[in-house]
Amino acid sequence: MRGTMTMNSILIAEDNRVMADVVRFNLVRAGYEVVVADDGLAALEIANTRTFDLVITDSQMPRMKGEEFCAELRKLPSYQDVPLIMCSAKGFELSAERLKEQYGIERVLLKPFSPREVLAVVGERLNGTAVVNGL
Repeated sequence: MRGTMTMNSILIAEDNRVMADVVRFNLVRAGYEVVVADDGLAALEIANTRTFDLVITDSQMPRMKGEEFCAELRKLPSYQDVPLIMCSAKGFELSAERLKEQYGIERVLLKPFSPREVLAVVGERLNGTAVVNGL
């Protein structure tokens, strides 16, 4: 019942505060509830308190890297089927096929990416549409 009673919730794990704020701003503007964590460990602590509808994680973060975060997240019963999106400035070094097979990561976004691209990927994963709400 998106848009009427509840909004989809998104957890972002990103150590670059400017990047996290830009993504959060655009997702909130599009009608999503967004929570940001500074790294994978902080995001895992948050994920243990509630279940989000989608998770976006950076690949390179302090304390807990994106792959380790996704592996730990998938151990939680409530996160078995939650869509995971990984962002990376080193995208060419990441194997999207391996990430999907090992961690269930559905998409790798290469930095820099546009707000339109993030909204399209999120909309597609959550709603089956690529609506970008005017951006």
